[in-house]
Amino acid sequence: MQQRPRPERSQTRDMRIQDAFLNHCRRDKVDVTIQLFDQRVMKGQIVGFDSQSIVVLENGTQHLIFKNAVIAINPQASFNYIFNDASRSQPSKSYTEYAADFS
Repeated sequence: MQQRPRPERSQTRDMRIQDAFLNHCRRDKVDVTIQLFDQRVMKGQIVGFDSQSIVVLENGTQHLIFKNAVIAINPQASFNYIFNDASRSQPSKSYTEYAADFS
């Protein structure tokens, strides 16, 4: 079977926020708490993910979780550097930005 070369994924604004977040947690082996719709809570490390599921390592066992069953993913370590300064300083091309006055 001949394998086709995989198209390179552009690391630009077309990358989804959840992909950047999950990839950071996976790559840096950040412990996460995952809240599920059935009120269960899982604690472990993200070892892989795709467009519909996440694989979590919890107590030495891998669990396949479907993203539509997830309410929230909370990292145990705080971080706020997923997006670089360049992406924060550029206005979003998909949404109109409005000035907010909260006074």
